[in-house]
Amino acid sequence: MIKVLTLVMVLLFLWIGVDAQMLPGIIKDRSSNIKLEDVSVSNQNTGASTQTNKEGAFKIAASLNQILIFYKPGYKPDTLLITDMKPMIRYFIIENKLLNTVEIKGEAFNPEVQYADVYRKAKVISADQNKPFTFYPSKFFSKDRFARRFKKRLEQEKLERKIDIRFNDRVVKTMTPLTGKELDCFMVRYRPTLKALNKLDQDDLMIYIMNSYKAFKLLPASERVLPSLQGSQPLPANLGL
Repeated sequence: MIKVLTLVMVLLFLWIGVDAQMLPGIIKDRSSNIKLEDVSVSNQNTGASTQTNKEGAFKIAASLNQILIFYKPGYKPDTLLITDMKPMIRYFIIENKLLNTVEIKGEAFNPEVQYADVYRKAKVISADQNKPFTFYPSKFFSKDRFARRFKKRLEQEKLERKIDIRFNDRVVKTMTPLTGKELDCFMVRYRPTLKALNKLDQDDLMIYIMNSYKAFKLLPASERVLPSLQGSQPLPANLGL
């Protein structure tokens, strides 16, 4: 009986001791003071790990002189040597180099030069001064109409490539765990317009991507992939930008 009571007391002491060694903390974005969710927190000495919740809070088993490692895609990694067990607040700094302009290799896309003949044919018809003007419907509504449509597509392609320089798979993958079909859906659903993108600096763009990812995670699984081509419904308009 004494042995049983002793064992119970030892287990109780160990449980209290472990609970007392749970180190709490909160992680925030330094520039915006926003509490960061899904930050990975690991104890280098014990291998214990956890993640911050929606309030940016965490608890992890730790002791004095152990090292904690903090990591979140899109931010500079952080480490901490534990010198006391008081609740902590850590501020994360955005990794701006992840949003540097993507290097475009090869010849620049210049449709006015590469498709000069299309641009010439797509111009509005104008009559030379002092010369009679003859209108040929078949010619105007065939090749010239195609040229005008093609020109619009070229102009749209120019805009899309400007967006791709800043909002692309590489940038999103450095800030979120998205891959495959979910990444494809995210890129389509939250693709900003060029006008909206031009209003965002690097920090704003990173915050936009992170907030969009939070909203994306809340969607039903069926809405986190692109619909099939047959009988598909268009994606809802992006409410963010």
